[in-house]
Amino acid sequence: MITILTDNCNPISQILYDNVLNNLQNHQLGCICGHSGCMSIHGYYNRDIKYEDASVTLRIRRVICSFCKTTHAILLASIVPYSQISLHDQVRIINCHKRSDDFTPIMEDTPSIDESNIRYVIKQYLCHWLNRLLAASLPLCPSNNLVKRSFSNFNRQFMQIKRTPNLLFLKPT
Repeated sequence: MITILTDNCNPISQILYDNVLNNLQNHQLGCICGHSGCMSIHGYYNRDIKYEDASVTLRIRRVICSFCKTTHAILLASIVPYSQISLHDQVRIINCHKRSDDFTPIMEDTPSIDESNIRYVIKQYLCHWLNRLLAASLPLCPSNNLVKRSFSNFNRQFMQIKRTPNLLFLKPT
């Protein structure tokens, strides 16, 4: 999988996703095998992200490396791999938990997130990420720094639980 770091990914939408990918050329992307310039579009799949009062369905692009034949999904940094809850909302949930605050504002802002989702995010954070953040002295904010430092320290997106290889792509300026 390839995660693209963008300045602002909220709100998550198909239009935003498509704009980022349309401004990106596949030859700029690298593969986990170490080769660059070897990616071509392989297909698409649908992915639901909980946002505001419903889920947003995104059509996620997959690319394939012509050298090693590995396929990669291309995700924006605001999308946590294998999760329907955005990075922004997961960080909000974790911050509320750390402050022992009420989760009602999060559930009011995003009614598609319920108590079960909140418990799951907190459980995953405590089991998989709390000690990592403490060991690397990583603060939860700002999001772009958290994403960059999670990749540099752990080779994965913050709150990514599965160990699927994930590369961070910094958009050229």
